[in-house]
Amino acid sequence: MLRDLIQNIISRLRAQDVSNVYSAFDAMAVERKGSGFFTVVGISAFESSAPIYAPAMVYVPFKAEVEINVTAPENYSMVQLYSYYDEKISAAVGDMSGLTCKLTKMSVKFDSNIQRLVLTIKLGASGITKIERSSS
Repeated sequence: MLRDLIQNIISRLRAQDVSNVYSAFDAMAVERKGSGFFTVVGISAFESSAPIYAPAMVYVPFKAEVEINVTAPENYSMVQLYSYYDEKISAAVGDMSGLTCKLTKMSVKFDSNIQRLVLTIKLGASGITKIERSSS
């Protein structure tokens, strides 16, 4: 379920022409993600509610805290990083059909390990996953 949610968000970002988007489950080293902008999507909290059973489907309501980390190229300013977010990421976040999303936190920090600015966006997301019931 978590991987499906992350893949859905990655697909939405790519549909908005955001390139170099990776899953938090991806073990690729930072050096291989490129020297330009790159974005990592993960889930920092997840909670599902009691399933709702229907004759052919099981519906599972959930809440998640989605974390999107956007890493800027070297020597980019905070203004350039926020501009990139406004142009690319915010449109994709607003267009996540099937999910109710709310921006809960946004922060910027300098990652001294890679000498680059990283914008962290946390979204409260909720939705319902549908699972087809087996006929056995």
